[in-house]
Amino acid sequence: MADGFPMSGDRARKGESGSIGVQMTDETQSPAPRSGGRLDPLQILFWFSVAVGLGAAGVALTAGQAVGQAGAVLLILLAAAGLVLFFWMSRGAGRRVGAFPERGAIAANSLLGGRDEFAFVSALDEAALITDAHLSPLRANHGYLEIAEAAGILGESDRPPMMSRLFGADPMLSAPMFRLSKAAQLGQTRREELPATAAITGKHARYEACVGPIPGGHVLWRLRELGAAEQGEGADDGRQLFLDDSPVGFFAAKADGQLIYMNRSLRAVLGLGDDPQLLRVKDMIKEDASRLIRRDRRGFGPSRAKVTLKGIDGQETQASVLSFVPMDDIDGAVRGLVFFSDAESPEGTVAARSVDTSSADGVFAQAPFGVAVLDGIDPGSAAVLDSNASLMEMTQGRSTPSAAFVDLFDASEGPAALAHRLRQAMNDPIEIQLATAPPTAVHVQLARGADGRALAYITNVSQQRELETRLAQSEKMREIGELAAGVAHDFNNLLTVVMQTCSYLLRRHPVGDADYPMLKEISDHATTAKELSEMLRAYARQQTFAREVFDVGDFLGSKQELIRRVMGAAVQTEIRHGRDLPYVKVDKTQLERVIVNLATNARDAMTPKGSPIARDGKLMIRTSVIEATAARAMGHTPMEDGKYVMIEVEDTGGGIKPEHAAKIFRPYHSTKEAGKGTGLGLATSYGIIKQSGGYIFFTSKVGVGTTFRIFLPEYTPTQEELDEIAAKERALIAPQPKDVSGRGKILFVEDLVPVRRATVRNLKECGYEVEEAGDGQEALDIMSAKPGAFDIIISDVSMPIMTGPEMLQEADPAMIGNAKVLFLSGYAPESFSDMLENYPVHYMSKPVTMEQLVGRVKELLAAA
Repeated sequence: MADGFPMSGDRARKGESGSIGVQMTDETQSPAPRSGGRLDPLQILFWFSVAVGLGAAGVALTAGQAVGQAGAVLLILLAAAGLVLFFWMSRGAGRRVGAFPERGAIAANSLLGGRDEFAFVSALDEAALITDAHLSPLRANHGYLEIAEAAGILGESDRPPMMSRLFGADPMLSAPMFRLSKAAQLGQTRREELPATAAITGKHARYEACVGPIPGGHVLWRLRELGAAEQGEGADDGRQLFLDDSPVGFFAAKADGQLIYMNRSLRAVLGLGDDPQLLRVKDMIKEDASRLIRRDRRGFGPSRAKVTLKGIDGQETQASVLSFVPMDDIDGAVRGLVFFSDAESPEGTVAARSVDTSSADGVFAQAPFGVAVLDGIDPGSAAVLDSNASLMEMTQGRSTPSAAFVDLFDASEGPAALAHRLRQAMNDPIEIQLATAPPTAVHVQLARGADGRALAYITNVSQQRELETRLAQSEKMREIGELAAGVAHDFNNLLTVVMQTCSYLLRRHPVGDADYPMLKEISDHATTAKELSEMLRAYARQQTFAREVFDVGDFLGSKQELIRRVMGAAVQTEIRHGRDLPYVKVDKTQLERVIVNLATNARDAMTPKGSPIARDGKLMIRTSVIEATAARAMGHTPMEDGKYVMIEVEDTGGGIKPEHAAKIFRPYHSTKEAGKGTGLGLATSYGIIKQSGGYIFFTSKVGVGTTFRIFLPEYTPTQEELDEIAAKERALIAPQPKDVSGRGKILFVEDLVPVRRATVRNLKECGYEVEEAGDGQEALDIMSAKPGAFDIIISDVSMPIMTGPEMLQEADPAMIGNAKVLFLSGYAPESFSDMLENYPVHYMSKPVTMEQLVGRVKELLAAA
C-alpha cells in the first residue's frame, strides 16, 4: 500500500463510508510524475513544436517579401506559442519545475516524485505535519488531516494547513503558537501544553503540541489530545462525582460574588442546565447575598443563614446555607452547603426538576419571558390556545386557554384602539399595559407561525420604566438642588446684611431702650431664616457636617418637648434612656432631623383616614447599648463588629405593608396618600445615618405598628474633647459675658457692597483696623503694595473677576506674610476644598452675626 500524500479537498472528502478523513489507498493517491520528475516525451514534443514555430517565425521575419502572406500566419503562430509557453510555466508544471515555483513546491514535488523520505509520518498514531525551514507545509499524515477537516480549514489546496490555522478561532492560543513557530525557525525543540479550546470540535479539549528539527533542514510538528488523567483531573474525579451526586447543594464563589462551581443538585433546584452561564450569588438568592460571602469570619467557623432560592422560572425554594472559608484559603473562594428543607438539616433531599429541552415547547415553557400561542393571525379577535408559566405569572393567571387575547391588556382607550395597537405588533414591538393590578408595562411582538397561527412574545419592562422614571426624577431633583444651592447662597448674603446691621443696632439700643424689643424680634426672625437656609443647603447636599461628641441620652432629653409638639396632645410620648450609654460623634442637627422625621411618620401612621390629627396612639423612644452580634441576631446582618448606641422609635400605627417594605428607603417612594408625602424623608434619613457611619433598619407588622432602629457606632473621646464637653456644660449653666473688642489689621474682601459695608462697620466698631477690597484682584493689589501688613485676611469665596481661592493661589507668600486666612461662604467647604490643599485656611458658613465673626477673629489672632 502506498504511503499516501495530501490530496485535494474533493478527493480528501471521498470514502466508501462517508466519514471525515483521507482514504490512504493506492486508488486515491495522486500519480507521481514520470521519470522521477524529469521531462517526459510529451513535454519533449511540446518543446520541439515550440522551437519549430519560433524558427519559422524567424525565417518569415528575415525573408521579408519573399514569404508573402505566410509571414502573417507565422507571426500569429509565434504569438500563440508564446502565450502557451507563458501559461504552462506560470500555471502548470512551471509552478513545480519552471520559472515560477511557489514557496515549498519544489520540495513537495520531490516527495511526490517518489523520493519519499518522510513516509514514517503515516505510521505515527498522533497528528503530524512536516514543514520546511521557512515553515511552509509539505506533508501531513491522516490524523492531522482529520483534525484540519474537523476544524473546517482543509480547503481545496493540495497542501495541508499550518498548525496555527487549526486554532486561529481561539485568540488564547496565539501566544503558544508563536512560541512554537519561533522555536521551529531557530531549529530548537519545544513542547507546549495548550489551554482548553473549543476551536476544533466545538467542545472544550486540551492538546499538547511539540515541534523539533529533523534531518534535511525540515521541521516535524506533532499534536495530540490530552486525556483526563494527563490533565491532572484523575485524582479529583472521585471528589467531583461525590459533589455532583450529593443530595445537598454545594457552591464556591469569589469574594465579589461570582460563582466558580455549582453542583448538579443545586443546578437542578435552580432550573439550570449542565453548563450554566456566569452567575453571581445574588442571582440565586432573594435576600442580601453579602452575608453568604463575608470573609471577616475566617477561622471562627461556618455561619448559617436562611435563604430563599430563586429559580429561573420564578419558583422559590426555602433553604439553609452553611458558608465557610477554608483555613488555608488557597483559592480565595467562599464555600457554601445548601440544605433544601424546612428543617434545615442534611437529611433534606432535592426534588430535582426535569426540564424538557428536546422540543420547542419545553424551551418556551422555561423561558423568562411570556409566550402565547393564538388560534388565529388577528390578535384583535384571536383566543389563547396555550401560554407558558412566565405569561401566567405576568397576567396574574388570566392567560388561560380560550381566553381572548385582547382581554389580557388594558382597554382604557377603547376596544378598537386596543385591537389596532396589537395589530401593529406584527411589524414592530409595541409597548402596552397588561390589565393587572397594578398595571404592568410590557413589550409585545407577534410572529406568524407555519400553521397559520400567531405567536405572541411578551416581555415585562415595568422595572425598566420605573428606572427611567426615577432617573428623570433624579435629574429634575438635581436641577432643583442646584437652584436651591444658588438661592441659599444669595439668601445667606442678604441674611448677613440683616444680622450684621441688627447686631450694630442692638449695641446702640441695649435692653431698656424702646426700640430693643423690635430689634430683638428682627434678630430672632433672622436666626429662623438662617435655619431655613440650612435646610435648602441640606436639600442641595451642600450642608456642612459639624460632628460633635455628645451623649445620646442628654440629646434626646433636650429634644423631648420638640418631639411632643410634633406628635400632638392626642399621642402619648415616652422616652426611656438606657444606662451607661457611650459617646457618639455625629452632627446634632442632622440627627435631630432624622428623629423628627421618624416621629412625623409615626404620627401620620397613627392618624385615622379622614382625620386631621392622630388619636389614641403611642410613641416610644428607647436608647440602649448593643453589640453587633446581638444586632445580627435580630436580623440586621450587614453590620460591622463593634459596640453601638441603639435608638428605637416605635409606634402603634397601621404598619408597613409587605409590598412597600423593600422600597421604604428609596427616594420618591411614599406610603402616604397622594399629596401628603414627598418620598424623600426616609431616604434623607437613611443617607444621614450612613454618612455618620451608622445603620438604620426597621421591623413592621400590619395592624400592630413599626419600629425603626438606629445604630450609631461608639466613640471614645480624647481628653481635649472631654474638657470641651465640660466647658460647654458650664457655659450653659453660667454663660460668660462676651468681649467683642480686639486689636489687629484686617483685609476684608467681599464683592457685595451691602455685606462689605455692614461687616466692615462692625469690625471697626470692635476696634480693628480694616481695609476693604471688592474682588480678588483688588485684594492682590493691596497686598502687593503692603506685603505682610495684615494679621488676618477675611474673604468671600465666590466673587467676579477673581474668586477667593484663586486670589490665595496667585498671592506670593511674602505678600500674605503671617496672616491667617478666613473664608466666608454660603456654599459648603467641600465645593472648593480641592483648591486649598497647599495652604491652611479657616471657614465660616454665611450668614454670621457680629458676635460669631468677631469671636472667630479673636480666636485666630490668639492662636498666632
